[in-house]
Formats: sequence, structure tokens, C-alpha cells
Amino acid sequence: MNKKAIFMVLMAAIGVLMIFCPELALAQFSGGGFESKVQGVTNGLITFLLPAASVIGLVYAAILAATGDASAKQRMILVAVTSLIGMLAPLIIRWIQGMAM
Repeated sequence: MNKKAIFMVLMAAIGVLMIFCPELALAQFSGGGFESKVQGVTNGLITFLLPAASVIGLVYAAILAATGDASAKQRMILVAVTSLIGMLAPLIIRWIQGMAM
């Protein structure tokens, strides 16, 4: 299978998953203002997408390490640091907002 076919199958699988699980697509159909919708999307990104991307990145780096790739250790460190920063982002934002008020 070539890369284009793998990409198309992956995109189709993601599309089907989002149709049957709209909360994974961050599709909120409830009423409310713009601010509440933005807050819902932000919470969805922080609570689901960020941890999922972190786990996928660590698994990818572990596979690279198992195959003997020399840059796997650097990738693991990079994924760990970016995951930590991403998960601390809401606290950092609230801290900066508190300083401004």
C-alpha cells in the first residue's frame, strides 16, 4: 500500500469516527453564546486531544527507539516537554489574566 492510500484510509476512518461520535469532533449543538462555545472547544482540546496527541507521540518515539533510531531519545524528551507545557497552558493563561486585572 502506498502512502497516499494509507492517508486516505486514515482520513476516512477519522471521518466515520467523528460522524458516530460527534463529541470527538468537538461539535457542540447546544445553544449558548460564542464565549461558551469557545470554552467548550478549548476544554475538548485540553481534555481529549492534547493527551491523545501526547500518547501517540510517546508511542511513536518508543517505536523509533525499539527500531534503533538514534534520535528517539530526543523525540521522547521533546514530546514530554511539549505535553507538559500544553497541559499547563490553562494555568499559565489564568495566571497571566490574574496579573492583568
